[in-house]
Amino acid sequence: MMSKAWQARNSLLRLSLLSLAMGAGHAYAQDSGLGIDLQFGNALNPAGKLDHGCDPDSYSWLAGEPKRTPTGFLYTCVPATPEYAEDGEWLSRKTFQLGYLSLSGDENAMQWRRFSNWDDGMVLGADLRFEHPSDGRYFEFHGSMLNEDSQYYRALLGKAGKYRMQAFVRSQPNVVSGNARSIWDGIGSQHLTLKEPLTPTTSTSAQVAAVSAAQPESILKVVRDKQGLGITYAFNKRWTGYFNGSHETREGARQFGGPFFFNYPFPDNGGVYEIPRPIDDSTVNLNGGLRFVGNLWRMEFGYTGSYFRNAYNSFDYEVPLGTYPVVPVSTPQLGLGEFSYEPDNDYHQLRASFSRKIAWNGDFSLTTSLTRSSQNDDLVAPMPCQGQFGIPLPGFLYDCADWNTTAALSRTKADLAINSQLLDARVVLQPTGNLTWRASVRFQRDDYDGTYWAYNPLTGQYGYISENGAQGSVVPGEMGVWDPYGNASVLTRVRNLPLDKEIHEASTGADWRLGTSNTVGASFTFSRTERSHREVEATDDNSIKLNWTNRSFDWLTLRVNYTWLKRSGSEYEYDPYEFTFSSDLPGYVEPVGGTMAHTVEELRKYDVSSRDQNKLDVMATFVLPHAMTVYASVRGDWNDYDAELGRQKYDTLGASLQWEWQPNPGTVAGLWYGHDRSKLAFANVNDTGALTDNPSLGGENYPEENRWWLDDKQRNHYAGASWSQRIGRATLDGSWNWTYSRGITGYRFASPAALTDPALAPLLTGGYPPMVYRSNSYTLSLLLPLSSRIGVRLFDTYEKAVMSDWHYLGFADGQVLDHRVYTDGGPENYSVNLLGVLLEIQL
Repeated sequence: MMSKAWQARNSLLRLSLLSLAMGAGHAYAQDSGLGIDLQFGNALNPAGKLDHGCDPDSYSWLAGEPKRTPTGFLYTCVPATPEYAEDGEWLSRKTFQLGYLSLSGDENAMQWRRFSNWDDGMVLGADLRFEHPSDGRYFEFHGSMLNEDSQYYRALLGKAGKYRMQAFVRSQPNVVSGNARSIWDGIGSQHLTLKEPLTPTTSTSAQVAAVSAAQPESILKVVRDKQGLGITYAFNKRWTGYFNGSHETREGARQFGGPFFFNYPFPDNGGVYEIPRPIDDSTVNLNGGLRFVGNLWRMEFGYTGSYFRNAYNSFDYEVPLGTYPVVPVSTPQLGLGEFSYEPDNDYHQLRASFSRKIAWNGDFSLTTSLTRSSQNDDLVAPMPCQGQFGIPLPGFLYDCADWNTTAALSRTKADLAINSQLLDARVVLQPTGNLTWRASVRFQRDDYDGTYWAYNPLTGQYGYISENGAQGSVVPGEMGVWDPYGNASVLTRVRNLPLDKEIHEASTGADWRLGTSNTVGASFTFSRTERSHREVEATDDNSIKLNWTNRSFDWLTLRVNYTWLKRSGSEYEYDPYEFTFSSDLPGYVEPVGGTMAHTVEELRKYDVSSRDQNKLDVMATFVLPHAMTVYASVRGDWNDYDAELGRQKYDTLGASLQWEWQPNPGTVAGLWYGHDRSKLAFANVNDTGALTDNPSLGGENYPEENRWWLDDKQRNHYAGASWSQRIGRATLDGSWNWTYSRGITGYRFASPAALTDPALAPLLTGGYPPMVYRSNSYTLSLLLPLSSRIGVRLFDTYEKAVMSDWHYLGFADGQVLDHRVYTDGGPENYSVNLLGVLLEIQL
């Protein structure tokens, strides 16, 4: 879907704009032992450290004139930093920020608030550095508070060459809806109850629509709070130890599909509910180890652990609309829906790596690891109901007492795990200054440990209760349970699916420097993946990569990369999952016509089916006079999946052009434009509902006249400009960013029988309405030094976006359509202005 991708891209653009308003940010180095997801910052200060622009006296750390990288780009300037103040034996520099933000316009728009949750109010910031030159001790503190949902605080304490400790606290929001209307009370809690005057199963669609429309628009968000500690300690010149731990919680609510059987083929029946799913979970991450660095040998021994816990094992929600059977009888009503959360799980990994210098200026390395991922959470009872459920016909009515208890489970805990082993060996040789040769082999195995049977010892039945009992309360025989008596022909899932996997990979490659102007490289990789219980038992990937770098001219660096990949494999088995269904149990009775085909046998799943890929990247960097640089690139990725049904092609093309100018440290300007396009081709066939055992395309289940095809096309344009100019002691920054995205999904079909509702065929045009996203964002910032230690920064960001998403057409008339209830109102056009002032004091 286009909209989510552009929401993320839009947020990234906005972060870059505000970092410009604060001054161009510099990445803050992270210790390799710290793990992932430890970037510190917020939407107002993404770099996590106050920045003061470029040092007016220096272009780079090494020289007073601009220098370029080997590929032609200008090196980043030396950052300007406050002068150190002497305080006895310590040197210090301290910067504090105090400011205010004011928003106007459509400030609740989700695309605008997404990862910041902007609001009017005070903002605070601090950047402290203390150094003890005589022995190398230091202390740092960096902090910023945009609001209670978006803030970070980080302290570093260390001694150069001996130890380094850090502690941090960070909060980051994820606003998922800015216009939610909920018919439930208790958002964020384990139990969602209907707002008055709605009552479970007895409300009408009109009553639900009235309650929904009467609710004020609200914001749904999930806030991540993370705290952590870390230390790196050098025992001596050879041995270093490190340990890091963090604890992260997520709290809030987000929209989530809570079905209660189909409503589309059954008007005024069933239910499709988008509920505000409560989120309350936590994760503890641990990472520690020892490193050894010698003259010939290098070694590392480490452990990584992760422990995920949910505050609750399930949540439930009251259902306002009733369900009714397709046969003329009265059924018990089910007024409560329930979902289990993701299970609590543990992750443990022990790893060791060894590296040794060898002949020909080479290096040999060996890495191995053992990993166990396990789930042993308490399981939830199959049903939360009281009394009876189902249809009052022989074999189709069930007692809740047999299903609303954990005694209805084959066991009360999950007790499942995946055990993984990894062995990776690599060698790099440089026999001459112009030649580098590389080779590697890799083995990885994942073994699933444990079998869970969906078996109820109270009733002697297998399977699970589908849709909280709603499906079997509408259609006889679709409750989802099997037994060798009245339900001997019911097809349902009865056990878990183990997906063992083993990977064997080998690669070799070389880079040659052909004189002073040309470098070429080539590599070949072979990878075999063996899978259990998948459509293809073994796949072979053969890949060739070629690259060429040319510097024949001082003003041009040209780089070309090409990748060819071919995937082949063993014979495709369209149904490797039969052993997980009731049809594999003793006592199963095939219905007349045979057991229903799992799917059409011509369908191919793209992650395991045949694939041909060609990928090309061409990049050119032009070094122009007067400290200007132009960068241009063209890229393409063509994928053919050789499938009659399923994903057939996925092709992407892209180009970008960028101009940069930095005539002096006080002037920086840039322009850029990018365009990319993609096309996805997909084909499938609608079944007839014959429910026979024939899986062939063209048979009674999947006739040729039921085929359909889909082409999804995406066209994206991006452009921007930035400018920074020092005017005396003041600095003026400005930027503009523009995004335009247009997605079109076209379709065709062999006959009206290919449609879910053939009667709609005369109304169809062959395509959905375009998905459009267009945004313009402007930022202007002025830094005014009031004295040598006090400055004021004024900035303003204006953003306007127009979007069209056909998934939400009709929501202007309400978010309740028959028995379909939606909480999120969908993306909306917006126009927002953010005005800010920051007072910066250096002590």
